[in-house]
Amino acid sequence: MHAGLFHGQCDTTVRGPNNAAMRLGLMLGACVWLVLPLGAGAQGLPNPAMPMGPNPSECEIQAALLGTTGPNCPPVTMQRPAAPPPATVAPPPGPVALPPLPGPAALPAPELRAAFRVEFDFNSARIKPESRAILDKVAAVMTTAGNTRFRIVGHTDAVGGDAANLALSRRRAAAVVGYLASNHQIRRDRLEASGMGARDLLLPGEPKAAANRRVEIVNLGG
Repeated sequence: MHAGLFHGQCDTTVRGPNNAAMRLGLMLGACVWLVLPLGAGAQGLPNPAMPMGPNPSECEIQAALLGTTGPNCPPVTMQRPAAPPPATVAPPPGPVALPPLPGPAALPAPELRAAFRVEFDFNSARIKPESRAILDKVAAVMTTAGNTRFRIVGHTDAVGGDAANLALSRRRAAAVVGYLASNHQIRRDRLEASGMGARDLLLPGEPKAAANRRVEIVNLGG
């Protein structure tokens, strides 16, 4: 999302893994990905999200950001990317003492996050009118979440310099925080903004693809 972090139309010509699903998620309009933790990616963040469709419902956003849905919501199916096959390693000679596996209580809680395609004016932090509807749904979900805090993270594609991309991603994340606080009275102490520039690409093999331009929202807990 550089001179375009979040700007421009969704690219429907993305190639690579999950091609059909990726094209579905990159249709015109705001796009959402629901993310489940798959291990650390760049900068210690979970792997990028799978496409889930161009117009998520409040129920889908609730499932992604809160891990639950309201009583009036239909069942929401969370899509998980296929797990990689286990590596084949030859057993070492002789007996080997292995530490016990951690029990369920020792496992980290899943990180709740969602990634959205939000449109901005070219090289600007001004949110385009067509992207306000998706942020209105996000705000409605945040309103039901009590004192839960959220981090808004801006991402760019790899067009342009690192410093410019990083600055633009931060400005646009801050603009989303401002929109949620000013238009929906989400308390600012529940929101924080940060930017990654092009340092955590959704499609590392296509660094200039429009799909890399996105906003992630991370549940930070109470």
